[in-house]
Amino acid sequence: MGAAFYPTSAFVVEKMLSLAGVRPGAVVYDLGCGDGAIVVAAARDYNATKVVGIEQKQKLCSIALRKTRNLGNVTIVNANYDDVDISEADVVTLYQSANENARLKRKLIGELRGGTRVVSHDFGIPGWRPTGYHVFKEGRRNQRVIVYVIGSGTPA
Repeated sequence: MGAAFYPTSAFVVEKMLSLAGVRPGAVVYDLGCGDGAIVVAAARDYNATKVVGIEQKQKLCSIALRKTRNLGNVTIVNANYDDVDISEADVVTLYQSANENARLKRKLIGELRGGTRVVSHDFGIPGWRPTGYHVFKEGRRNQRVIVYVIGSGTPA
């Protein structure tokens, strides 16, 4: 069935990408890209060279494809992110549960090279030491953005 989809606000998207240090020339992967909000911002606002959104749910994938059809530096993949090689990423974005983040650790360590930044919305990666932890008030709710760097606070 898959996890529930909760859209990420433009405010949080901007915080995630800026705190992850996305720069022109970066390669960004969004695991569980949903409606494509992070993918669009990384491509359009941060001039990432290549942005890949991976989404398992067909309906959300279709929405992301529609939103990104005019962006030449974006690929939307309708697949389970476990089945997609993410090794070329400079930045990986996540908005998954704590349990899913814990499960993802093996993939992240196994495929990402040292120095790759992983940025998570709301939920940390158990056992990893963040290089940045930022809490922002949006409306009545606190939003958390947690940044990790592979090889710095992550097991080898």
